[in-house]
Amino acid sequence: MILLILLGCAGGSSPGGDTATAPTTPTEPTPEPSTAVLRVQVTLDDQPGEGVLLTQPGTTLQWTTDSSGGAEVEVLLDLDGDIALAASHPEARIAGETISDSILEAGELEIALSRFLTTDNPAYVFQDPGTPTRSDTTDQCSHCHLSLTEDWYDSAHRSSASNPQLQDLYAGVAGALTEEDACLRAGGRWQEGRQPGTEEAAWRCYLGEGVLPSLNEGCGEELPCDSAEASPEQTGACADCHAPGIDGELGGRDLLEATGIAYDLGVHCDTCHKVESVELSASEPGVAGRLRVLRPLEETASKALGPYLPLTFGPYPDVLNPRMGSVQRDHFANGTVCAGCHQYDQPVLVPGEELDAARWPEGRLPVHSTWEELVQGPLGTEIPCNSCHMPPDAEAGNSADLGTHDAGESVGIATGWYRPAGSVRRHAWFGPRSEEQRMLGLAAWIDLQVETVEDELVARATVHNSGPAHAIPTGEPLRSLILLVEARCGEELLSPTGGDVVPDFGGAFDQKEADEDWELWPGAEPGQRIRVARRSGEWRDYTGFGPFGDGSFSAEEKGLPVEQWAGEAEILAVDSAGRVQLDRPLPEGERAWRVSALGLPAEGEAARAWAGAPGMAFARLMVGPQGERNVPHFMAVDIASDNRILPGQASSSEHRFEGGCEAPEVRAMLLHRAFPLELAAERGWPLSESVMAEASR
Repeated sequence: MILLILLGCAGGSSPGGDTATAPTTPTEPTPEPSTAVLRVQVTLDDQPGEGVLLTQPGTTLQWTTDSSGGAEVEVLLDLDGDIALAASHPEARIAGETISDSILEAGELEIALSRFLTTDNPAYVFQDPGTPTRSDTTDQCSHCHLSLTEDWYDSAHRSSASNPQLQDLYAGVAGALTEEDACLRAGGRWQEGRQPGTEEAAWRCYLGEGVLPSLNEGCGEELPCDSAEASPEQTGACADCHAPGIDGELGGRDLLEATGIAYDLGVHCDTCHKVESVELSASEPGVAGRLRVLRPLEETASKALGPYLPLTFGPYPDVLNPRMGSVQRDHFANGTVCAGCHQYDQPVLVPGEELDAARWPEGRLPVHSTWEELVQGPLGTEIPCNSCHMPPDAEAGNSADLGTHDAGESVGIATGWYRPAGSVRRHAWFGPRSEEQRMLGLAAWIDLQVETVEDELVARATVHNSGPAHAIPTGEPLRSLILLVEARCGEELLSPTGGDVVPDFGGAFDQKEADEDWELWPGAEPGQRIRVARRSGEWRDYTGFGPFGDGSFSAEEKGLPVEQWAGEAEILAVDSAGRVQLDRPLPEGERAWRVSALGLPAEGEAARAWAGAPGMAFARLMVGPQGERNVPHFMAVDIASDNRILPGQASSSEHRFEGGCEAPEVRAMLLHRAFPLELAAERGWPLSESVMAEASR
């Protein structure tokens, strides 16, 4: 009825049926924008500047100079703020001028560009980026770029050097054990080393593997490797990506040298925006190879600009503020800069160990392969990293906070011009640890199908990589995904009767092979379970990354045996020798694990041991020199398996439960784990269950 009334009004029918024409009000024609034509001449080191990009800041207008360095441009005059023209060349700082009335009258403009020196300056001191609470002067990036600073400050980039797990693995310590008694009970050594981020001595608990003690023979036997007296030579290249802002020579620096800003603020503004180019063919990551950092060498007499003429690389061709000394680079917009650290193929670092040349003919292991996963994936680089990890900032007028909110005529060279909506990206680098974006929840979904077959519930769970353009999980190989499947009749758990189970890297308090004593479990506690799996002798022929999916490896060489549920028993009591009393006899099988109880976890609860539970797990599993599994990558001499789910692909598993229930419910849950349960327990790291996806039938 409302629609008919509206149509009647719009049609304008008269009572007599004649069609009446509604009177119209004359409207003023839309005025044409006011423009001016200028002949622009650009020089580069006093020679005609051919191929220079000309832009009018505050617009999307662009022109390119001809072989004589000239171009005819038509600039808009109806614009918020100053009318200006900027000239951008890859070998020179952006330069330009505000277009005055005299320039408009003359119809001509000259812009002189000068090439910057291409020798890196080790004497340069990286600029203080400031923080959300320190933004008092232009010596700090946060003075103008406060919104970007706020995002960056909460990101993993800011804490890349001070990350406690990184520091523990670097020095071989358990930072959570701050008392000598607790350290000794855990099997550690209480010694005087160095407080991370400072030059100060500190008593620390040395426990487990670490970059310094594991890669430097004899280091740590008498004195800790991080003590003032020690001089470790092998540093694992950690600082090249985690602390790129250590002043002085770049590359090969000891992470212990990261103090002050280099430690507290990690990967900050002045480190990223000093990256002049990215050498994708370089074998080493970070500032030691793939990232070519260029710190300014030209001196300046202006105290306001500092001792050197500013030099900053960024995505825009129209930044005229002399405090920036800006040069446009595509690698910030197309995500290539991320490849500088998020792609790392590593040789064997452990002294005296070598790779199996038949498995790894190029002599390197793919440790971090996020960039190559993107390049080889179905989206390629058409959807760059920043599309997801640096989403557009809907409230930003430009990348600075000055001049973006009702600034009117003050918009100009100092404050910047308004940019098209969505062109300024948040510097938050949202990832699996992000609470705001919950990217884990967008990365995967579970297709769960259930049927009854001969009084058994048969569930087929398929995990789809539905969001990222890279594998899940990606990056740090200590990460894993764990799929859990359970069946219930009301509140009662239905017992599994067979099907696929979570492999060992799903976490266990202890594990034993078939030829070991399954009644002896030192450290066991009542309420824990002994879970048993059978091996069929077959191997999973999944499609993984590199040789795990390109046909180089056979199913057996891909390293995942088919393991099926055999049964479990609850520990009722434990004697002083560690011999357990169980609530039922254990079934036969090839492997047994001491684990937690079944039952899906709640978001955020303490991580449990899931090895042998109905489900599956996905990870890049690094192997140490003695066959140790799930080791940190600096210990790796091989990769046992890599069944991480590639972009656009899926992985299925089958699980069986007892039937007989009129209204059973089957649930599946996918968890993300930042590091192995065993490693977290050894070092005292907090580890909780992080739910990525759920499904129920």
